[in-house]
Amino acid sequence: MKAEKKPRISQCMIVKNEEKNIRRALSWGKNVMWEQIVVDTGSTDRTVELAKKMGAKVFFLEWPDDFAEAKNYAIEKAGGDWIIFLDADEYMEEKDAKKLPEVLGQLSNRGFDGITALLHNLDDAGQIFSSCSHLRFFRNVPDIRYRRRIHEQLVSLSGNELQIMDGTEVFSIFHTGYQSGVSAKKRNSGRNKRMLQREIKEHPKDSELLGYMGDEYFDTGEFREAERWYCLAVEYMPAELKEYDQRSAVTFSRLLMVLAEKGNIAWQDICDVYQRGVQAFPKDADLDYMAGRFLVMHGLPDKAVEFLEMAIRKLEIYGCTGKALFLAGNLGEAYDLLARCCYETEDLQKCISYAVAHLKYAHYEMKPLYWVLKALFHDDEEGKNQEKNEAVMNFLSRLYDFLSLKDRLFVLRTAQEAGCDGFASYIMDQYFTLDERNVL
Repeated sequence: MKAEKKPRISQCMIVKNEEKNIRRALSWGKNVMWEQIVVDTGSTDRTVELAKKMGAKVFFLEWPDDFAEAKNYAIEKAGGDWIIFLDADEYMEEKDAKKLPEVLGQLSNRGFDGITALLHNLDDAGQIFSSCSHLRFFRNVPDIRYRRRIHEQLVSLSGNELQIMDGTEVFSIFHTGYQSGVSAKKRNSGRNKRMLQREIKEHPKDSELLGYMGDEYFDTGEFREAERWYCLAVEYMPAELKEYDQRSAVTFSRLLMVLAEKGNIAWQDICDVYQRGVQAFPKDADLDYMAGRFLVMHGLPDKAVEFLEMAIRKLEIYGCTGKALFLAGNLGEAYDLLARCCYETEDLQKCISYAVAHLKYAHYEMKPLYWVLKALFHDDEEGKNQEKNEAVMNFLSRLYDFLSLKDRLFVLRTAQEAGCDGFASYIMDQYFTLDERNVL
């Protein structure tokens, strides 16, 4: 039987001043790519030099103020059977890259136009804070091209629906672009708004574009203007939304965030937005999380607990692939809000449970330990009862190593911050040597 021919894969990217990323961007898949296409749009650093040294085919394009046009230019230069289009700040692990030829070869005879991958956004610590499905692998045929100047999408030029295989359980892409990314967002804000304005002028009722414009104002703290664009986006959304329409879900979540910032708004005023969002996206924990945050900010802790607990449950059941982007990235805050609300409503056992849940993965965060101590010393606020102090230390010894100076200092300072002065004195007397106390 004749062996199946392996597909030729063209890796494409458009770049500008990516000397910090270009080596990794070209290294991860070098052994499986038939060719690597780099389109430079005006680099002034060593990007081009490094790309050529690594064997990439480098082309030059004056920036057209249009991401789709630039990406389509790169596609025109590619001669492979399949195209993989990643940005310079994205990469795959080598074990996933090795699967590409076999999987794409199988798809070639099954009528699929492309395959999605799970894109993981990484924070400054290199930890995943959100994940979503992205179409980055597709057949190199004249009918498939990008559209939109910004937030570009792959489409069939003939108007057919692309046949896409879900590959999120097979392939992962890691994105570092959000690491220390606030300043980058601000630098690009004017450019993004300009391109979005041109797109919206041509497509004034496109709810996705309107939502993206809301993001631009949200990210620069212009909440009133962000609210206007998000409300327009909601107004023009289709009557039926797909479960994994992440753009629309984000619009609802961020609109709730913006409304929460308004001091003169009541819960009932945002209930319509919340309910419509939940009706469209019942599995998205972000909507309940945002509602809970609103209720905390407006002094309704008992009601906030209900929504925050629902958010945690949804995250546990449905995960954060294509949903729950905000909660997944701020899970610690959610636990802290729950601990605070439970303390304020005097549900002390729950307060401790939620705070400890946060401490299990954020060992040296002061806020959760603060709530643990406030709850444990609720009936003895200053911590002057010797027997109680011993019991609390026994409890804390499950979380901290009191042979470690770092752990002892952390607990001591948190006790002082929580106003448990008697407990702090007990720690100092019982767990610090005379020399250590003299230094402190």
